[in-house]
Amino acid sequence: MTDNTNDRRNELCSRFRQSLSGDASSNQYFDEDELIEIFDYAGDLNDDYLRMEVLLCGARYYPDSAPLRQRRALLYYTFGDDLTTKYLQDNASQHGLLWDITRTRAANPMGKEAEKALDQMLSDYSEFDDEEVIQLVDLASSLGQTDWLLSRMKKLRKHVSYMPTLLYEIAVQLEIDQRYDEAIQLLEQLTDLEPYNEQYWFMLAQEYDLNDNTAGALQALDLALAILPGDKAMRFYHARLLARDNATRQQSIDALKKLAAEYPDDIDISRFLAALSIESAEDNDEQAHELAAKVLNDCYSLNKGNRKLASDLLAINGAPAYELIREVDIAEPPTDVNGWIAWAAELEALGAYDKAIAILTYCEAKLGYKHPSINEALIIDYFMIQNFKAVCASFESRTVGASSATPDVAALVFVIYAISLAKLGRKKDAAEFGNMILKLIVDDGPDDITYALRRLGAGLVLTDIVDRCTTRRRTDWPSYDPLGVWGSNI
Repeated sequence: MTDNTNDRRNELCSRFRQSLSGDASSNQYFDEDELIEIFDYAGDLNDDYLRMEVLLCGARYYPDSAPLRQRRALLYYTFGDDLTTKYLQDNASQHGLLWDITRTRAANPMGKEAEKALDQMLSDYSEFDDEEVIQLVDLASSLGQTDWLLSRMKKLRKHVSYMPTLLYEIAVQLEIDQRYDEAIQLLEQLTDLEPYNEQYWFMLAQEYDLNDNTAGALQALDLALAILPGDKAMRFYHARLLARDNATRQQSIDALKKLAAEYPDDIDISRFLAALSIESAEDNDEQAHELAAKVLNDCYSLNKGNRKLASDLLAINGAPAYELIREVDIAEPPTDVNGWIAWAAELEALGAYDKAIAILTYCEAKLGYKHPSINEALIIDYFMIQNFKAVCASFESRTVGASSATPDVAALVFVIYAISLAKLGRKKDAAEFGNMILKLIVDDGPDDITYALRRLGAGLVLTDIVDRCTTRRRTDWPSYDPLGVWGSNI
């Protein structure tokens, strides 16, 4: 579809929306063809409200319009089988391609029967308009007949009034089916037909990328950007492709800097630039860290309380932790305790355990009591930063309510507590706790936790701790790392 066509359709939809507001100054007259065009374009936008309003308007001014009656069947189909069935029963005598498509959808034939129904449509109708092409391709795909579309391409080409629509719609379905080679073939034909449509080149670039052809994707994007050099989405995609190769990574950073300067409120651009800057930097490169912090802070100032940006800033020490957490809590707080734990886990995945602890302790203070699930997450995080006193204090503290921890987490917490006791010199407590867990849980405990402990090798670790704490066996406890989390060995 050409840019002029889309511009006209956008203007048409805008004018129709304005007419719905009751504004007396708006033009409230639309002819039948305009209503059909608005309905079809609203379908591309997945705007069922607009499609409904078009049909209501059409029923008032053009009650005998056959195309609008057919499109009512399409809308009913989106609302469920019952409405579709009743509408088709009431309009059993109506004929047309869209009617046949809707009836075939409702019948849902399979295999050869589906092929027969689709072939009948090719036989019965000589020319398909854009909406009919879109609906026919969608029908064939929903019936598992994408191969039918490819095998009938020669016939389909003779039926369509606008070839790009056919090629585009089938290419989309091929992408959904992950048949990228075949989608690329159609999109290459599409760009031959309309070489000045940047969106087709952009789609071809994405298809090359999905097919692991980065060079082809970059070439197609270069052609798209030659047509529309200022397009934000294409420029960002181009920068992401360049970022994959060390040889072009600096080009990517430079391009992203320009984008971030033009669109400082774009969260995805700012986060990608910050991450790429730090990833590409040499060790202890303060300049890269400062760039990342500045970009993220500039974007965060325009998206106050955004959790993704806050997480990035927390991970690089780009802003005071408490203030960021408080602002997120005001703007878009996690919905429950598990949400807070999940947010903390994002920081844990980045190795920022101290910031995960800040999130969890904030949640704990907000709750006003020690929640067992929060407590268990804290035990693990304190262990990772080797704060063994905090591990033991948290484990021994009184919690309120039931834990939602998985057996794996529960098993890990038991082992962490035993290791922490030993590292603090509380060898008697470590041995007694280890023996208790070995007897009550590893050997005779609930199946789920027993299984987790055994699978994680907890019995071996606990036995080793008991042995080291009850014999004269010499142990360098500061270096003791049976879980291998700090990379040190005894």
